Amino acid sequence: MAEATAKQGLVHRVHIPVTMRPLSAGEEWVEVEGNSVRQIIRNLDEIHPGFLDKLMVDGRMAPGVAVAVDGVVTNALLVPLQQSCELFFIPAIGGG
Repeated sequence: MAEATAKQGLVHRVHIPVTMRPLSAGEEWVEVEGNSVRQIIRNLDEIHPGFLDKLMVDGRMAPGVAVAVDGVVTNALLVPLQQSCELFFIPAIGGG
């Protein structure tokens, strides 16, 4: 992946879970610029409105949603990303 402008940072591949694909016009993967998970979520919301409300509440990951960066689950939204990554937003699965 190519580097983006210094203002936005790197370009990352973001996997959109099936339950959120109506927000991305059915796209399974989208490319989003950003220097941190929080910035990626905000930029994703600019491209495909509705993601911010699904993924964040009061500046934190929404309850029942996790994020994995290159396969590592994290809740560190502000940690700088040093290279292009793959992000997976993982909604909780209900059931009994």
